[in-house]
Amino acid sequence: MNKFIRFILIASFSILSPLTQAQTAQAQIGPSDFAGPYVGFKVGTNTSNASGAISKASHTTVFPGITAGYNFDIGRFVVGAEAFADFHHGSTTFKDGGIDAKLGMPLIQFMPYARLGFTSSWPDNRLHGGLGVEYKLARQISAALEWTADSSHHDGTKRVNNSVTIGLQYHFN
Repeated sequence: MNKFIRFILIASFSILSPLTQAQTAQAQIGPSDFAGPYVGFKVGTNTSNASGAISKASHTTVFPGITAGYNFDIGRFVVGAEAFADFHHGSTTFKDGGIDAKLGMPLIQFMPYARLGFTSSWPDNRLHGGLGVEYKLARQISAALEWTADSSHHDGTKRVNNSVTIGLQYHFN
């Protein structure tokens, strides 16, 4: 595990741990608090590889990103769609943008989730997926820790992206 990913994980847990204790003093947050429209900003690390006919390259890049989405409260689950843009210019696929379907299961202020969709940028469109956990800091603010991946086979070259991000989201509920 590279040092940046380790730093993000340790920083996330050290920030979220005291907030978990403070959360008990606030009103309980439920599944419907994850529903509705939201926007967010994230920062992370992207590890990408390219191999094949064109070139062989491996890059690790720190990058910013933005998100916007809408979630629906469906009983015990949250189902939604999220548009994203990742600006990892140093990777083998440069910057990416796309839309994913999102399925989560809220557990009080935590919501583990999976995502699956498509990303598009140079060199082509490709399947995009990932896993994450969102934590409600307050009724309208949440933090998300996420891993996503995609791969491409274009012009005889295979490209693979893996990203780990941490972000903040503002919910309009």
